[in-house]
Amino acid sequence: MCGSANTSQVQLSLLYKYQYEQKIEEAGQRLRGIMARTEKGVCRDNKPEWQSWNNMRHRCRNEKHPFYPKYGERGITVSDEWYDSFQTFLDDMGKRPSLDHVLGRLDHSKGYHVGNCRWTTRSEQNLNMIRKPAPNQPRMEPITYRGVTKTMSEWASDKGISPTAMSHRLTTYGWTLDEALGDTPRTAARGYPKQYFIEWQGVRRHVSEWAAQAGMSSDCLLGRINRLGWTMDRAMTEPVRSYGRKRQSEKSPDSQ
Repeated sequence: MCGSANTSQVQLSLLYKYQYEQKIEEAGQRLRGIMARTEKGVCRDNKPEWQSWNNMRHRCRNEKHPFYPKYGERGITVSDEWYDSFQTFLDDMGKRPSLDHVLGRLDHSKGYHVGNCRWTTRSEQNLNMIRKPAPNQPRMEPITYRGVTKTMSEWASDKGISPTAMSHRLTTYGWTLDEALGDTPRTAARGYPKQYFIEWQGVRRHVSEWAAQAGMSSDCLLGRINRLGWTMDRAMTEPVRSYGRKRQSEKSPDSQ
């Protein structure tokens, strides 16, 4: 009886494997058929560009595509000339400069059409993406320093630090642009100077002493004052909130 059960199990496994291989083979045949029939083999000779074109079309018009909510549902469209003809798309865009390049848009609020698309690297595309600010952090606008305007991520890259570190320097720790972006940036430990004193209710104390009195870290207190724009009264008196097992964190005034 045991041997018979094992035999059935093996046969079932082989059946599943066969069905899986059949599905893969059928999908490959369909793809090869489409590429062979489309525009006299142009797709076959330009497979990377064809895949970018095909993915673009499905993101914007196929409601079953996993990325449709981020594209088609947001109103991102594809021009009819590009949607109907891969050859037209290829003539306008040309071949990808390298395997590291992907199809990107100059203005992410607009769709895919001539004049708004280019082949770009993923790092360049990420710098141009629209990101929602964190619930407790205001959106950072481009920063102009000494006549040069760049995003915070670009300034951070120039200084060899992460965008998060640059954000903390400019918001949480209250660094000036000269201190954060100048030739001789501030190098004090943990972002804020060791002699960081705050006067409140007629008393002048070091930030660490005020933080200890309020039952929070120095970073938390400075974040409330410099990043969230709270008054000293509110920063000192409002209790620190705890969310489950996560570390204590604050909400901005807009989210409360």
